[in-house]
Amino acid sequence: MQSSFMMTRWMITIACIDRYALSSRNARLRRFAQVHIARRVVILIICIWLILPIHTIVFYEIRPGAGVCAIVYNRAAALYHSIYTIITGGILPPTIMITSILLIRRNLAVKRDLREQQINVSNFTTQQTAHTRIQRTRDQNALAMLFIQVTVYCFVQAPQLLYTLYAAIVSNVPDKSPDRLAIERFSFFFAELCVYLFPVTAFYLYILVSRSFRAELFSIVNTSIRVCFYSRGIRVEPITNSMNTGTQRVVKDGTILTLSRQKQLTEYPLNELPNVASSA
Repeated sequence: MQSSFMMTRWMITIACIDRYALSSRNARLRRFAQVHIARRVVILIICIWLILPIHTIVFYEIRPGAGVCAIVYNRAAALYHSIYTIITGGILPPTIMITSILLIRRNLAVKRDLREQQINVSNFTTQQTAHTRIQRTRDQNALAMLFIQVTVYCFVQAPQLLYTLYAAIVSNVPDKSPDRLAIERFSFFFAELCVYLFPVTAFYLYILVSRSFRAELFSIVNTSIRVCFYSRGIRVEPITNSMNTGTQRVVKDGTILTLSRQKQLTEYPLNELPNVASSA
């Protein structure tokens, strides 16, 4: 489970780096924002986070009578696990995300200034000006979505990381009072709730922040509804094919002809088909 959570966090982190590379004016950095490189990085992240948490298999034990599976008998291992989780899941991802946001904002500001200079120097048409306005709106929406996502990530992941460190420090404290045990259990429940809450918040954040995302979502839902519920009344009728050589028979001037014979008489006069006329 920890591997999947770490994969999710670092996927978002790598996505921020990819967006920074895509918005950069440096051609070498933009080369990294390609599909085949993204696929390799995703595979690399999956492999790394399947190997790094291997120590949990060694040190995790079940406490008899309590029904708890945790690192409870080895305080050094519990402290190492907490520090490792805080650094790799609580410090490095937000730091990289925030740094990427600041760099993306700077790149977008530079591009905006260049576009304004081009507009002032040359006489742009109305269509080009509208395209520039649309591009600026998209940049602002992308930056706002990324900023909100990183902010929510920091607030949502902080309780779980703090509780992990606290649990490692007080794991061997004896004779805890009932009130303290109740507070610790509630804190553990709240921290776990925050961990499961973050993956579903991105969808609602995008709806609240981005107008383009709302329009795209509405278009997808509207198209799906039309396809699922309104396409049943469509009638499919066969198209008449003039080259059909079937055995359907029609009456023309009192003579019964097949479709193939009728086509021959229509396209070729009798004087051009002596063999056919003689056989008739």
